[in-house]
Order: sequence, then C-alpha cells, then structure tokens
Amino acid sequence: MSSCGYFLTVLIILKQHFSAAEYSAPPAPTLTQTDARDSSVELLCQAPEGYGGLVFKLFKIHQLIDKVEHSNEQQGARFILRGKDTEKENLYCCQFDSSRISFYMKPELKVVSVSPPPSPHLVVEPSGGHVIPGDTLSFHCQAPPDPQKQPPEAFLLLRRAKGTQGSMVAPAQLVSQSHEARFSVKTMGREDGGEYVCLYQLKSSNTGQVNSTASQPVHITVIELPVPTLSLSRHKGEVLECVGSPSYPQGFFYLFRVGILSPEATHQASLTQYSARFPIPTHYEHGAQYQCQYRVSLGKSNVFSKMSSPVTIPCITGYHECTPNSIGSTDLALIVGSVSAGVLFLMVVAILGFAVHRHLKNMSERRRQRDQEKFWQHVHSRDHIVDLTLQRVDIESEGSGQTLRGRPSFSEPIYDYPMATFKNPSL
Repeated sequence: MSSCGYFLTVLIILKQHFSAAEYSAPPAPTLTQTDARDSSVELLCQAPEGYGGLVFKLFKIHQLIDKVEHSNEQQGARFILRGKDTEKENLYCCQFDSSRISFYMKPELKVVSVSPPPSPHLVVEPSGGHVIPGDTLSFHCQAPPDPQKQPPEAFLLLRRAKGTQGSMVAPAQLVSQSHEARFSVKTMGREDGGEYVCLYQLKSSNTGQVNSTASQPVHITVIELPVPTLSLSRHKGEVLECVGSPSYPQGFFYLFRVGILSPEATHQASLTQYSARFPIPTHYEHGAQYQCQYRVSLGKSNVFSKMSSPVTIPCITGYHECTPNSIGSTDLALIVGSVSAGVLFLMVVAILGFAVHRHLKNMSERRRQRDQEKFWQHVHSRDHIVDLTLQRVDIESEGSGQTLRGRPSFSEPIYDYPMATFKNPSL
C-alpha cells in the first residue's frame, strides 16, 4: 500500500505540472511612448520576441479605452492619446490576446521649442536721428534672406521706452514675396523721440504666426526749443526783452506784432547771450500786442522756437506818442456807448411817466362822472313838480229860459305859478 500510495502521489504531481505548463498565459507586453505632437501622444504596445497577437488592448488604470484588432497575428499595435488622456496624472497599461498585463506608464507631452527667426536690420533717414517737430522720419526694415524659408508676411515698427517691449507706432506693413518694408513717421514733439525697433512675422504650420527677434534699436531725438519769454523792462528807456534758453546762446531773435506774419525787428545775440532787447516803436497803437521767437542752427538745420506769450504795450506818456486815432476811436466809442445808454434810459423813464399820467387822468375822469351821476340821482329822488292847468266854465239856469251849456270863456291857470310839492319843506 505504501508503494501504491507513493505512485499515485507522483502521478498527481506530474499531472498538475503538465496542466500548468499547457495553460500558462503569454508574457506581458511592453508599453512605450513613441511620439508627441502638439496635443497628442502615440503609444506602442509590443509583444515579447517570439510572441504575437490578434487583439491588442489599452487600459487606463483598469478601464479599457482602446482596442486594435489585426486580421493576422502581429507583434504590436499603436494607440493615439488626445486631449485630457495626455495628462501626466493618467496611468496606462496594455495587453495582447490573453497575455499578462504590461507595466503602467505615464505619457509625457514634449514641448518643442521653436527658436525665433533672426532679427532684421533697421536704418532711418536722416541718419543722425536728430529732427525737429514737423520733420518726417523714414524707416527701412529688412529681413535676412533665407532661401529655405518663405518670405515674411508682415513687418512691424515699434517705439519703446527703456525696459519695455514697445508699442506699435505705424500700421503693420503687409508684404508679399518681399524681405523689406518702409515706414514714414511725422514727428510732432518730444514725445515722438526714443528708441525704434522693427520685426517681421512668419507663418508656421505648428504654432501659427511667429515673430522674429527685434532689430537693433535706432535712437531718435526730437529737438524742441524752450518757449521764450517777452517782457516790458527799463533799460536805458522802455524796451521789450525776449529771453530764450541758456542751452542755445547766440540765437537770432525776432519781434512780431500779433496778427502780422513778418517781424518788425530782428537781433542776433552775442556768443554768450541768449536774449535780445528791442526798443519800443515811437509810433504804435494803444493796446498793441507783441510776441517774440528765436532761431538756432543745429548742424545743417535751423530750428525755430514757438511764439512767446503776447505782451500788451501801454501808452507811455513822455516817451512815445500813442496813435491819436486809436485813442480817439476808443474814447469816441466809449462816449457814444454811454450817451446811447443814457438816452435809452430817459426814453424808458418818459414812456413810463406818460403811461402813469394817462392812467391817473382816466381814473380822475371816471371818478368825476360817477360823482355827477350820484348827485342827479339824489336830486331826482327828492323833488317832484306837478303842473295843473284849470279851465273856467259858464253855467246858465233853465228858469230864465236859457239853456245850460258849458264853454270855456278862456283858459288860464288858477294860480300864477305851478303848484309844487316837497317832501322836505326846507327845500
């Protein structure tokens, strides 16, 4: 029995061994990342050497997200991840047929760094970079030619302060099959000075538009002279003194009368002075206004300052003769205006007095009429006059053989005066 039991035990062990060898699963494949483009990642699930499969599966943790089926046995399959599936927090594994599961892996998006195109070359006219308000700057921006790349789509001109990227000062120049562009900028004042740079744009299939690096800066200085001051001062008599800027001595000074374009007087300051004195004209209108301006030479250019604030010259008695016409016209206008105002006031007072007088007169007349009407009404209500006229009649008796007839012999009043009755005997 012992030998039989031993034999059976050996048979059972051998059976289990051969059964396990017959049904053992294929080894696990390998899952690797082969490519990364923009927002997608490509994974390769590959079976070990000597193995293959018809169905390859891709899992996110334990969830099946993709499957590739082959018509015949293949050693591998490719999977594409997009969108949120490319995030690093996700874990992926794969399997072919009924093989074991591969190790987990995390996808990585590779950031492809694109170096910007080389910088262009910028030049300006005038080349010195010194201009005055009103001048026009001409900029020429040229990109380096590269036969392997397409020409730029647009050029940009920027003005920037120190330490800033800059702001565009001219519309972008859209070019076609050209490596250069020109810009014109008219200067208005000191605010147009500073550093100017240019760049160009290329079109990229991966990232869209790509800006080149900026060119070397070009420095522009807008020269704007300080505004002079004009004042009335005493220096060997009354004079008009125009004072410029100490930074620009030996300038040419001009005296203008307000409203007249041509100067009335000019004067050049000495080598160390920056002002000029103009004598007041012997004949001028009272209240005339004057301004001054100065000019300096900078290189080949003449730079003019702006006009000073106007100064009104009073009439200086004993020094100059003020124009009598201007004074007379001013006084006459003042007199005429005063008289007109007085006459208008008197007319208003007269019209108002006449209207009041007529109103009072009409009221007095109406009052008098009412008093008369009341008086006569009072009299008529108290006095009644009756006029009675009586006729005399002759009567004859029948006994004397005369007929009785009545006839008036004559008419006369019984009394010499009409009879009057009064309610009040005293009246």
